Amino acid sequence: MSGYGYVQGGRGPRLTWHQGGALAALVLAVLAGAAAAFVPAFVVLEVRGWRTGRLLYSAPVRLQSRFEVRFVHSVERTLVREVFTAGPDLDIYLVETAYESFGAGLPTTADDGARFVLEDGKIRITGMHRRIGELVLCVSPLPRHALVLEGKTMMLADLAKPGTALSVKVVRASVLALLFRGRCWWMRR
Repeated sequence: MSGYGYVQGGRGPRLTWHQGGALAALVLAVLAGAAAAFVPAFVVLEVRGWRTGRLLYSAPVRLQSRFEVRFVHSVERTLVREVFTAGPDLDIYLVETAYESFGAGLPTTADDGARFVLEDGKIRITGMHRRIGELVLCVSPLPRHALVLEGKTMMLADLAKPGTALSVKVVRASVLALLFRGRCWWMRR
């Protein structure tokens, strides 16, 4: 029986030192791979039901990458564009806003370090760095709230019923969380 070592007075075939080492290395590699599947290695933008915590949408993002929330202002009836970034601390920061006219609830002054820019008939406030943390939005079909990420637009009314509060957060996620998109009990909050 080649490949097996025998111990004198032995009780049958045993693995040689080389075979046992290879088996141990294989077991360690499998265990390391399984553990790595649970390690939160990716940064993801998640939209969840604010009350339920149910995952409604997620997409990988890079730290410092930008995304937008667009909506029609309830009084002015014009498009408002708010630009956010995923901070290195995983908080969301408002970095820019753009709208067509001054009106109720729209900014008339800029944060420290920010400035107003008039461009193509629109008012933009650039250079902002306002920490938001978790962004909470209420779904309504009237203002047509949309999340724009890497050129893709997701209408919030397509994710949940009107009146539903949504939580938008940047989080770290594991390979398993990306594969199962929150469908497993160990990935839910």
